[in-house]
Amino acid sequence: MPKHIIDEFPKTAINRRAGDVFAAASRGPVSLSDHGTSRFVLMPRDHYDDLTARADPRIVRASSETPEDEANALLAVLQDVMDADD
Repeated sequence: MPKHIIDEFPKTAINRRAGDVFAAASRGPVSLSDHGTSRFVLMPRDHYDDLTARADPRIVRASSETPEDEANALLAVLQDVMDADD
């Protein structure tokens, strides 16, 4: 079980031991498994909100769509690297 998962329950525990599952989930992420394979994660809402609020600063685009100022900055850095190797 990954160290960030607080506890692991079979998915049938939602019906049979709901109090235990929710108590564990209130402390952190809980894995719900199906036939021994983790299938779902139940976690506190604030934990989920923190995970989904993190913005990914990376931008994916075709090189032909790169703005000219970014392309020039990249070329300058690459030129500096090539000049440093000489």
